[in-house]
Amino acid sequence: MSTVVAHIEFGELKMKRVVEAPVEETVRSILFEVLAIWDPAKSDLVVTREKLSNIKPELVKQKDIDIYVISYDIEWREDSVVDRRFFVVMKNIDEASAEAIEELATLSREELLEFKKEVKTL
Repeated sequence: MSTVVAHIEFGELKMKRVVEAPVEETVRSILFEVLAIWDPAKSDLVVTREKLSNIKPELVKQKDIDIYVISYDIEWREDSVVDRRFFVVMKNIDEASAEAIEELATLSREELLEFKKEVKTL
């Protein structure tokens, strides 16, 4: 079973790799990597599990899959967060994986732009 790992910083894809390991094992492994770069004085560390159907429903052909987002540099905005830097871990489903990762990067980029606009108006 192969798993895709992507690192997104400020809405841009910085790294993407495929590993030959189960998704859950890969999530644990990436968490150890994140602990080395996470600054607990500046941000929370949050791991969420999303469904592909919630991110890009048109990619779900047969069975919905889990996508893990490991956020280690976030901004709180009232009751929601803006992910500045995070990892995405999901089952490798070829082009659908790339599209889901690009969608998450785009959403992050849009949220960061919106956040900057809100800060400027304060």
